[in-house]
Amino acid sequence: MEKNQYVFWGLVITTLISALDSNIMQTASPTIANQLGGMHLFAWIFVVYMLASTITVPLYGKLSDMYGRKKLLMIAVAFFTLGSILAGSANSMVMLVIYRGVQGLGAGGMLTLSMIIVGDLFTIEKRGKIQAVFSSIWAISSIVGPVLGSFFVETLTWRWIFFINIPIGIATVLCLVPYKEKLEFKKNLIDYKGFVIFGIAIALLLLSTNVRNAMWYLIFGVVGLIIFGLVERKVEEPFLPVSLFKNKGILIVNLFMLLYSGSFFGTSNFIPLYLQQGSHMSIYKSGLILLSIAVGWMFGSTPSGRWIINFGFKNLFIIGSFITTLSGLLLYLFIDDLSYIGLFSILLVQGFSFGLLFAIGTIASQELAEPDIKGISTSLQMFLRNIGTSIGVTVMGLLINHAASLVIGIKNVFLFALFLSIITIIFSFLIPSKETVLKEITE
Repeated sequence: MEKNQYVFWGLVITTLISALDSNIMQTASPTIANQLGGMHLFAWIFVVYMLASTITVPLYGKLSDMYGRKKLLMIAVAFFTLGSILAGSANSMVMLVIYRGVQGLGAGGMLTLSMIIVGDLFTIEKRGKIQAVFSSIWAISSIVGPVLGSFFVETLTWRWIFFINIPIGIATVLCLVPYKEKLEFKKNLIDYKGFVIFGIAIALLLLSTNVRNAMWYLIFGVVGLIIFGLVERKVEEPFLPVSLFKNKGILIVNLFMLLYSGSFFGTSNFIPLYLQQGSHMSIYKSGLILLSIAVGWMFGSTPSGRWIINFGFKNLFIIGSFITTLSGLLLYLFIDDLSYIGLFSILLVQGFSFGLLFAIGTIASQELAEPDIKGISTSLQMFLRNIGTSIGVTVMGLLINHAASLVIGIKNVFLFALFLSIITIIFSFLIPSKETVLKEITE
């Protein structure tokens, strides 16, 4: 148990690195771009990182089923730390963008493998509590990160934003050293050709959400996915195992989380914008409203493991999706008249359902999968969440930009999120019980 505690702290530190990096960069990146003299490449600081970290998620999951989680997590942390050293030494925006890509290659495995290891080591009941800890880290980092970013830029130098990751990365690896994996891993050939086609297709689709004249990126991305599907049908060991798609439970849960992620992140992205520009609220007070989601998230995810044991996956998916839909309906109907406390309360309830559904979604992707594909199953869901988030935020951004006013745009965003939430209710009723899935696997 003592060794597990070391591993747990290693996973906590891994999550902390990722959370702080995301939040610090949001604050410090304008200063960095000004000093390096490449403001036209500003967006690519984030785009390259997003592409690298998203595309590699399923690859890490696949490899972890073949070679184990520990080695891969150490490699991911090493990539991230190396990228941090290089980024901190960058003398141009081009170099910084490239090195952020190296960081992204590591980041794609850090959170994914952490969740897979949690699934290997801890019981269902404990996993909900651990995910609550990880959620609280992200919540705290959303407050501490911008402060640290300002401190490094104004007091030291922006380069310390990256150099601070070096001792943290070393500490992570040291915590993982005592971890001895007890699972047996099946080493198969991996379809790298399929992964390359898949990666290019997804990169094009993600770029279509971040560039102008995105239609060609979208078309070629869809064509790439079609080619990927045709290639995978003829491969003996496909990159995405066929058993993943034959498993009704995993298939429906993944579709559920894809849609749910598209509706969830719109709230957290655009509520502060609405309060700042629509209600002329300060940046600090408008950002503080997101604490409601973070607090609700912890209350929803902490008991999720115990509730899964008592009530089952399906019932919790149904309850969580109904709560999200009802709270979303309140936001859509009354956003113009809500007080700050009223808005905080609704977001608190919504955060509760977010925490519950994201926790049971992760646990379901592990428990409904066969042991030899648990890694790829977990990583595939996290990958689809990223895709859903990118698509959702892009659509919502378009709704705001093309609206007659910000208030109308925000209401359109809530209407879009409400529509997706209603669809998730339908999917929640289609999710089979764990017993049904296990019966299908054994037949």
